[in-house]
Amino acid sequence: MTERIKKIMDFIKEIDKFKEVEREIFLKNRMESDADHAWHLAMFIFLFEKDLSKGLDLVKMFKLALMHDLVEIYAGDTFVFDDEMNKTKKEREKKSAEKLFSKLPKDLEEDFHNLFREWENFETKESKIVHSFDKAQPMIQNILSDGKTWRKHGIGYEQIDEFSKSFFEGDKLLEKIYEKLMKEIRKII
Repeated sequence: MTERIKKIMDFIKEIDKFKEVEREIFLKNRMESDADHAWHLAMFIFLFEKDLSKGLDLVKMFKLALMHDLVEIYAGDTFVFDDEMNKTKKEREKKSAEKLFSKLPKDLEEDFHNLFREWENFETKESKIVHSFDKAQPMIQNILSDGKTWRKHGIGYEQIDEFSKSFFEGDKLLEKIYEKLMKEIRKII
């Protein structure tokens, strides 16, 4: 077996741990995993593909959706409304990215670092859309669980709106998705 194949296969085995990283989001009968979240996020891209602006790099968007939280294998998930954990999130995730991505062949290590930087910098159209879907996905999970996570943490409608709204602004499709979600959230909170 070539060294490249070995490194890729070892990486695939290592990222299997992604399935075990629990998020602070309730599904109907268990906590959501990072893998559940990434799959659902990729489905947003798939299902809204025909409604998105033309000229977007959809392959890049799928890559961003699938890999953006891989660093949580070592850094752990940080609940968006946990102010204390959010203070160290960037540094923990940066160290995790260095550790995890170093296991890849050099070209893929560079690709993963570039994608992770693109995710973190939130500057490209693709990363902005995937970020929007990344915020919509837990909103849907909370709607499906009747707001269980938000109730557990005492999160109200105004906090959700204040945190989320800016991720959806400036794009008609995203704004419509946000309006629909917030109407549903209003009914449960």
